[in-house]
Amino acid sequence: MPTPDLPVERFADVSTAHLSPNDRALLERYIETGGADGLSCLVGPYGWLIYASSEPQAAEHASPGLAAILDAARAQDCAYVLFDRDGLQIDGIQTYDGQKI
Repeated sequence: MPTPDLPVERFADVSTAHLSPNDRALLERYIETGGADGLSCLVGPYGWLIYASSEPQAAEHASPGLAAILDAARAQDCAYVLFDRDGLQIDGIQTYDGQKI
């Protein structure tokens, strides 16, 4: 059987410490409403996987830090941003004490 040519996407790996309480609520709202409201994402026990090209109207409610990270991900051809509790903190982007998942 031939090996299929699968699409490959890039993702950024960032600390959950960059997510404000409002960002977390925005992500949780997406999960709780089955994708009807909030920011397009998947959730796991250690963080969130966010689609970097999420709908502009949803992303406009994101903190400046989350918006900057999503903008940087798109500029670097990343389709997704993994917000992981063990991800790296990015210099110049606000962190929230005690906010690791």
